[in-house]
Amino acid sequence: MLSNVKLTAANVPHKESLTTEEKATLWKNISSALIETGRPGIKRLLNWMQSDCGNGVMNYVNAPASTKYHGNYPGGLMEHSWNVYVWLTIIVGNANSMKDADAQLKNEESKAMMDSAAIVALLHDICKVGFYSMEPKNRKTYDAEKVKNALQKDVKHDSLGDFIWETVMSYTVTDTHKFGHGEASVAIIEKFLGVLGLTTEERMAIRYHMGDFANERETSEVYNRYPLAAMLHMADLAATYLEERECTDQMDVFWDTVKAFARPVKAPEQAQPATADAPKPDAETPSKQEMPRGPFPGQG
Repeated sequence: MLSNVKLTAANVPHKESLTTEEKATLWKNISSALIETGRPGIKRLLNWMQSDCGNGVMNYVNAPASTKYHGNYPGGLMEHSWNVYVWLTIIVGNANSMKDADAQLKNEESKAMMDSAAIVALLHDICKVGFYSMEPKNRKTYDAEKVKNALQKDVKHDSLGDFIWETVMSYTVTDTHKFGHGEASVAIIEKFLGVLGLTTEERMAIRYHMGDFANERETSEVYNRYPLAAMLHMADLAATYLEERECTDQMDVFWDTVKAFARPVKAPEQAQPATADAPKPDAETPSKQEMPRGPFPGQG
């Protein structure tokens, strides 16, 4: 999957949705990987993951990964979970191959580690089941066609131009379990797999997968003791910020503007010794008249 990682510096446009076929393929892959672990209770858990959770909240198949950031569309939670799983298998495999030959996991040990990878990656965010719903919200739209077709009394104006207000359905948090994040995922899984259904390392990996984002001082101690926990966090970061990243060029525009106003500085090795004669103008340094200027006198 490394070939699918988007590492360009250009804009990464917002993804709107997954097709029905994409969602079906994701569910098939996820359920197959979990069933292959052979954990008692895993099929009951899968049945619940695709069931109606009630109260208008969303199940694992339909939930987004977030309300307005990565994967904020139906099926986003499945897509994110699968991306984390792919990254975690890469990280686990590379970590194992870097060990001395006699320390590498083989056969049954390797199978157990890959089963653990499937459990923690595909279920680390299961706390988001029953966590999201949709509600109507008002937002501005500057769409020229919509503004043109609107009643004149509905057209407003601000610094960005003409706009109208429109009502759209948006994701909102409807926390139905009130049990935290990683903690809730562990609790939900153990309802189906039993209190012995997760290894200690799997439980710690899921519980602390948020890393420093959760601002918990014991996280580093957990990562030091349980390598799977550290690797799950790395896979979560890679999936979110490499595989699913969305960005604009706002920061690039800002720094380009800074560079346009900044005066180039000659590298130390190019500096000329001081002489009594007046220094000649640097051909690469624009004159004051050529420098970009602000709106007020005395700048530049």
